[in-house]
Order: sequence, then structure tokens, then C-alpha cells
Amino acid sequence: MKAIFKTSLLSLAIISFVCIFSSCKKDEEMKVLITVKMQSDSTIIVPNAKVTITKGQINDVGYSDANGQFSHTYKLEAIFDVIAQKDSLYGETVIRLKPGETAYKTVFIK
Repeated sequence: MKAIFKTSLLSLAIISFVCIFSSCKKDEEMKVLITVKMQSDSTIIVPNAKVTITKGQINDVGYSDANGQFSHTYKLEAIFDVIAQKDSLYGETVIRLKPGETAYKTVFIK
């Protein structure tokens, strides 16, 4: 009788463990990688450009690094406006985020 109880309890524990961890859907983060370049010569990258990713109440601001790139991570799928500024130079574009993918976009400023 004890053997049947132990076997049943062990089977129930294994089934519970499998159900708990296999049915859990993981959040898929979406990374955005913005590159800022000059429109007059697309081989010239623009470091330290102010990059704004915005839509509705979301307004994320950062600066491009030495490679002219700015990255950010989001949890929800969305379409954002992207604005890049450096001194009197300005450029804008639109970017779409898809689950589990990294969105790459280049903003040309003039």
C-alpha cells in the first residue's frame, strides 16, 4: 500500500512539475538598434546624437555611442517614431517592433 502511495505521489509531482514549467510563456523582449548617419554621405556616422523614440506616452531619449548607435529594449510590440538630432542637424523615421526580433533602423540627418 505504501509503495502505491509513493508511486502515485511521485507521478503527481512529476506531472505537476512538467505542467508548471512547460505551459509558461516567456516574455519576448524586442531590441531596437538605431544608427545615426549623415544624409549627405551615408558612410559618415554621427556619435553623440540625441535619439528620441516616441509614441503616445512613451518617450525614451538617449544618445548614440561612438559608433553612431543607440539601443533600447521593449516588452511590447509597437510602431514608434524615431527622431535624431545633433546641433542643427535633424532626421526622423519610423520603426516597427516584432516579438522576438531585433529591429534595426538607420536615421539619416541633414
